[in-house]
Amino acid sequence: SGLSGFSTLVTTSSATKALALNSILALGFGGFLLAAVGDWYKARIKLRDGADTLVTSGPFRYFRHPNYTGEIIGWTASCLLLPVLELVFGLLTNSSGRINTSKRLIPWILVSGLGWFGICFGVLAGEATAGLEKIQKEKYGGTPEYEHWMKTSWSGPMLSPRSNTPAATDPAATQ
Repeated sequence: SGLSGFSTLVTTSSATKALALNSILALGFGGFLLAAVGDWYKARIKLRDGADTLVTSGPFRYFRHPNYTGEIIGWTASCLLLPVLELVFGLLTNSSGRINTSKRLIPWILVSGLGWFGICFGVLAGEATAGLEKIQKEKYGGTPEYEHWMKTSWSGPMLSPRSNTPAATDPAATQ
């Protein structure tokens, strides 16, 4: 069955379990750090060069929206933390390594997954990123700096832009 692979993972070595736990923690920390550095860097450049400056250096050289991309990485890692803890400590398995579906953590995993979906796809990859892409195109579109930046940077996860998103209509949300 599909659960036999899970049981195999639970019985892996403690070094593998430690690597899994440390990797998910590092991924989450790295994601939230990228978001914080992106916000800090943008504020620093706009304070120095003016509020209408298009920021295309630092983390913005690679990510058009490092704050949103970092948050998606961080929230994804946070959502995966409970399943990884299960792999490391066997919170959802009984002594024979089989999943015990009556455990109290199953609802927490489901709620965590729903929350992750809402944050990542409903807000960050949807309204926030798509709305900001629209604002930036209206404000900087056609300039050589903007066109080069669009070709050489990644927007991060993004759903199709919608014209009626709150971020698209909020002039304070510029980059």
